[in-house]
Amino acid sequence: MTSSAMPDLVDATDGLRVWHASAVLGCGVRTLVARTAHEAIHQFNGIIGPELLQHTLQVGPGQHISGTRVIGYLSHSCDPNCRLDMDRFVLVTLRDTAAGDALTIDYAVTEDVLYRQFACHCGAANCRRWIIGRAEPVSAEGRAWLADLGL
Repeated sequence: MTSSAMPDLVDATDGLRVWHASAVLGCGVRTLVARTAHEAIHQFNGIIGPELLQHTLQVGPGQHISGTRVIGYLSHSCDPNCRLDMDRFVLVTLRDTAAGDALTIDYAVTEDVLYRQFACHCGAANCRRWIIGRAEPVSAEGRAWLADLGL
């Protein structure tokens, strides 16, 4: 389903738009303008606290940022086109992106523990198939999922 088929949820400054991708993927963020590699495209802020929620992002050990308007809705990819600079609270592109592209990050790079582990369908050649935080083991559900895939 294209972004024009679903209503936009948030129009943001910096040429970014939060949109509803699908029932399976949930929300995502698209750039409305073309971007170049290594471009700082969005400075974000929010509320920092200890609570891990679905749309929070880890900014330090046991600390998460919420209420960011845009950043908490970035989609996961095992081959992302963006990264988060948590020292400067900036979203940075990893490669050129065209207007309309979905912006993605690798959740395992920013999170020690995910709100919920999940099966990945990003389609990247290096897809890990099951996404976990960098400091947590694969759950029983993930082990079963991977076993069903023969991995």
